[in-house]
Amino acid sequence: MANVLASPRSWAKKAIILKAETVVGTDAAPTGVANWIEARNISLTPLDAERADRNIQLPYLGNSGSILVGTWCKAVFEVALVGPGAAGSAPKISPVLLGAGFAETITAGTSAVYNLISSGFGAFTAYINVDGVRHKMVGARANVAISIAAKGIPLLKVSCDSAYLAPDTLAMPVIDRSGWPVEEAVNATATLPVTINGVPLAFSSLDLDIGNQLTRFNLPGPQAGVEIVDRKPSGSVTVLAPSQATFDPFALSVAGTNVTLTTTHGSVAGKKAKVDAKVQISGVDYENIDNVVAYKLALTLAPVAGNDEFVLTYL
Repeated sequence: MANVLASPRSWAKKAIILKAETVVGTDAAPTGVANWIEARNISLTPLDAERADRNIQLPYLGNSGSILVGTWCKAVFEVALVGPGAAGSAPKISPVLLGAGFAETITAGTSAVYNLISSGFGAFTAYINVDGVRHKMVGARANVAISIAAKGIPLLKVSCDSAYLAPDTLAMPVIDRSGWPVEEAVNATATLPVTINGVPLAFSSLDLDIGNQLTRFNLPGPQAGVEIVDRKPSGSVTVLAPSQATFDPFALSVAGTNVTLTTTHGSVAGKKAKVDAKVQISGVDYENIDNVVAYKLALTLAPVAGNDEFVLTYL
């Protein structure tokens, strides 16, 4: 007897291509040659359905069924936190940043800066192909988080939502891998110290989450799609503990002082990523880093002048 599947589809074969939308909600038609994303750890929920139970009272046991009230698509993936290879060029992940509540400022030959905004958010179109089946996300919005951990790869973590579109059959895209230089490990050579309140500190991990609140609208009107309605950025950093006279996180936390935090990863122009944040230390705990005393600091990112609590700069 012949196998049911003559050629089973491969779980390993996935591709994400995405492009910023000129008009929110209009398919931007990304291509593999121009818009491929070097994604890792891809998780796709192709049909995230919302249903309303009918709750009919019957003279016997059993379900009374439900009706479909909304359909959505969700994807989670990671990319390396690395520049595009040439300083002053936008990284290929920039459409996601625009769809995550950032504005982009390009200075040719120098930098690409991503500042938070509070209105006029962008959106992007993503095509996610799972070995021959293409899932489209149009009008997608995202939340992003960074993770920089010693002896590891610096990551930008993405979680995005859109309205559901029926998948179609399409061959895997032909891709161009340029614009994705090999990332550098997080270590003493490639990563600067994290500086908090002007004090440079050795650190083992830094995690910052923009905390976008993505709301799925499906209202009469119509009012439909995924919107960013708020953000609550937070994070943590684990630093080796210097003398209390040098750095006193307890006093800063008790006082509720808003302080600056910054670090830069990457040793070569075009591959650098710089993080700047305004943070309150919301908690202090001890950590043991290779038998050396360290502090694990809980962080709340809070704006001072507005939209200034987090800046990501590619150099």
